[in-house]
Amino acid sequence: MSVPGRSFRLAMISRDTIVRFNTNRAALQICRIVEEPGGRAPSLCTIVHLGLPPRAPDAFISYSYCIRESVPAYSDAPSLMFEGRPPKPRPFHSSPEDGLVVVDIAIGIHSTSTTTHIIIVTHLRSLMALAATLPPNVTFIPWESWGPRITACFEHQFAPWADVLMGSRLAIISSATPSSAMLSLFDFNSTKICDAIQRAGNPSRRDTHLTMVKHRSVIPRGRLFKKDVVGELPYISVVKPVFAGWRILTNYEEGLAGLSWNVGGSHVPLCS
Repeated sequence: MSVPGRSFRLAMISRDTIVRFNTNRAALQICRIVEEPGGRAPSLCTIVHLGLPPRAPDAFISYSYCIRESVPAYSDAPSLMFEGRPPKPRPFHSSPEDGLVVVDIAIGIHSTSTTTHIIIVTHLRSLMALAATLPPNVTFIPWESWGPRITACFEHQFAPWADVLMGSRLAIISSATPSSAMLSLFDFNSTKICDAIQRAGNPSRRDTHLTMVKHRSVIPRGRLFKKDVVGELPYISVVKPVFAGWRILTNYEEGLAGLSWNVGGSHVPLCS
């Protein structure tokens, strides 16, 4: 049994190509925007459906969305001098080739109020290469034929309040209670991953415990999926408590900004 879910945001992955989550087929749908003759409205042509892991019998998709860094994190315009201080170096690489595509899927369990968020991350270049090298007449690819080798998969018990992409980094704020919040930073930059592995092997480094090095991600089979969901895309992550009032995240040239509201207006605490 399945309950039809809702699919919200879609992600532009090139000038004429989008990716969205198809809730009816439980698959990522890569589509091309096709210009129609005679000035008619453009139409969408499906290139391929990328299947997701088979769900457990009592699991259903309540809603989903896809995101990508919608605009370049940094423009070519020079940074302005502020109070005599020179701008800092740009901390994140944000070229289109190293960008990420992220899918958030909220999965519920029948006869319960439980909702779990599954987050699937892949590099934009991997998704585009997959769509560009399809064999003839292939319109559907099952999860085991594409997902494990180019994705990482995370399980979030609590709904993400906000998420933002910064090149090869994904930032998520989530919370178990209204008075507490956690900031999760997932980094997929290969150079930073190698550096983190070297730090993890050096017991003299005091900050080693802050960094978790992952060569693969695993969501065990059970209440959500029929089989273990494995992702081979390596990453490093940092999770730390942050201000519980943050409701919006955004990136800027010197780091990450969290926006919150209070009685007197708004203020923007910053974290890098």
